[in-house]
Amino acid sequence: MSKAKAKDGKAKVSPTKTHEPVKPTKLTIMVSSTVYGIEELLDRVYTLLTEYGYDVWMSHKGTVPVRSDRTAFENCLAAVEKCDLFLGIITTDLTFYQGQSQTARLSAVS
Repeated sequence: MSKAKAKDGKAKVSPTKTHEPVKPTKLTIMVSSTVYGIEELLDRVYTLLTEYGYDVWMSHKGTVPVRSDRTAFENCLAAVEKCDLFLGIITTDLTFYQGQSQTARLSAVS
């Protein structure tokens, strides 16, 4: 409130704008990785990032936003576009997927 003098000499109080503090928004970080064999690492990364105040999107934790009219791949791409930060975890483990190694699958795609 600010005070100003009226014509009669008395102080007149007029309201001034008060500014509410702006609550900072959480940054959203998407963590992308293979899951099998590194579940403990993913749990630790999730806990650490949430303790630092991030909103963590991780499929391992079921926190990636999904729409039922999209495929898993489309939901993943949409999440990557919407997140503020992206963390990709790449391991050296060449695990087998449906009888094929990662290398064999990559060769078949290219």
